[in-house]
Amino acid sequence: MTNRQLTVLTGSAAPALGRITDILGTEGVDIRAHCLVDNGDGNCKLRMIVSDPARALQILLERNVAAVVNDVLIVETDDRPGGLSRLLAGFGGHEEIHIEYSYTAASDRPGVAVMVFRFSDNQKAAGVLENRGFKLIEVAD
Repeated sequence: MTNRQLTVLTGSAAPALGRITDILGTEGVDIRAHCLVDNGDGNCKLRMIVSDPARALQILLERNVAAVVNDVLIVETDDRPGGLSRLLAGFGGHEEIHIEYSYTAASDRPGVAVMVFRFSDNQKAAGVLENRGFKLIEVAD
């Protein structure tokens, strides 16, 4: 069960990021998780889980904002020390599955952490996680 994530190349100044978030907010698109990474060249990659990825992509492209869509997994784990370690322990013996990146998302449930992952093979990773009892979340598209 994969989710669609938007990635936008933006400047690293706060107003550049604000332009993107303002466009989406004005159009009623909720940003549920984001990760902003500096490329070291004055630009950043803004990765976002949004309430309506298809519509958000259309909105951004109509405003000449370059955006791409990637598949990611969103998984719940326990929000306590060692929670991420327990999640990753399930990948022992699966060295062929690489984590390309991950970041956290807001959770509305106490004691539950939500993580966004892009794996080299999302389908295999989903199988590993589900076999270990982790809950994968699907954001409506």
